[in-house]
Amino acid sequence: MKRSTRVAVVGGGIGGLTAAIALRMAGFEVVVLERAAELEEIGAGLLLAANAQKALGKLGLAEAVGNLGTPASAGEIRSWRGEVLASIPASEIERRVGAESAAVHRADLQALLLRELGEEPLRLGFEVQGFEQDGAGVTVLLAGGSEERVDLLVGADGLRSKIRARLFGPAAPRYAGYTAWRAVAKSGQDLLAWGSGFESWGRGQRFGCAHIGKGRVYWFATRNAPERGKDGGPGGARATLLTLFREWHRPVPELIEATAREAIRRDDLYDREPLVGRWGQGRITLLGDAAHPMTPNLGQGACQAIEDAVVLARCLREPDEAGRESIPDALRRYERLRAARTAKIVKQSRRIGRIGQLENPLLCRLRDRALAMIPSNVQLKQVEEVVGHEV
Repeated sequence: MKRSTRVAVVGGGIGGLTAAIALRMAGFEVVVLERAAELEEIGAGLLLAANAQKALGKLGLAEAVGNLGTPASAGEIRSWRGEVLASIPASEIERRVGAESAAVHRADLQALLLRELGEEPLRLGFEVQGFEQDGAGVTVLLAGGSEERVDLLVGADGLRSKIRARLFGPAAPRYAGYTAWRAVAKSGQDLLAWGSGFESWGRGQRFGCAHIGKGRVYWFATRNAPERGKDGGPGGARATLLTLFREWHRPVPELIEATAREAIRRDDLYDREPLVGRWGQGRITLLGDAAHPMTPNLGQGACQAIEDAVVLARCLREPDEAGRESIPDALRRYERLRAARTAKIVKQSRRIGRIGQLENPLLCRLRDRALAMIPSNVQLKQVEEVVGHEV
């Protein structure tokens, strides 16, 4: 495929920036169109699992990524009282898959990707309103009436993607039935032993935490709740959470207490039914949450976007077995290579969320008992299938 091919990536998140880096390394001219006027340090922690670490390593970022965050601790699930229900040693997973997983701050990963990409390809304050395509390329329609002409378009614009809506209609995402609070406790290192971390399950609510480097502890909390709920009262989200988790084992309430009220972010959780057949049309495709938004129960949202980016660049760079392939054909090949894996993870993450958010007391007792009885080799195999994948 000709190396002068020009690509527009819509969205400057983790997936969009990784795609831009991968495509530029493959020899393409790339422009990233991001509607925000500046890329803020939004979000909190995320799992950069072994599969994502390997994918970023293929972009020459292994050493830089290795310096982010902290190695993930044992995959430990507890009851709300603190009893350990399941524990998978991180060292054993690393031995099996050949790479470690890490807990990082989303802003740190974003900053690393921005440094690698450089400022020139990134255009901030460019809101995409639509597109028109013909046999020779795609015209990207921007707010204010300007246009961008490219050879192909990658929609990496998230859960409520405008590119996806134009391709497949404006269907709303599926609300998971529970909301999530996320934050970083900057003084939490004294509350959580170094190298430890856990996720605790209660009745209709969960809490998890992990070190993410620089003395910071990332934590999240979930609760079954109506969609678009708000935290009322003078104490806001912090007061709500202290009430919900006041009787949970240490250091759950202590981490909430140690977090500034304004540092706590609340978001309802969503996913979508996997797209069947294709993710795009002609010279247009989707990537990351625009293609396969998922609940965060496996910690694979950003990881799958990173995998997408590496596979997309490879398909566009390398011809098919026949040695000849058009841009649309290469995009459809990318979609075929990614569709089954991402669909499986969307459904698996949804299923774990439903189990973790059970509210009936009897079902919760049965769930906890069943979880404690799963053999460790079975647990290891389940984790390995997700994080052991290499693109």
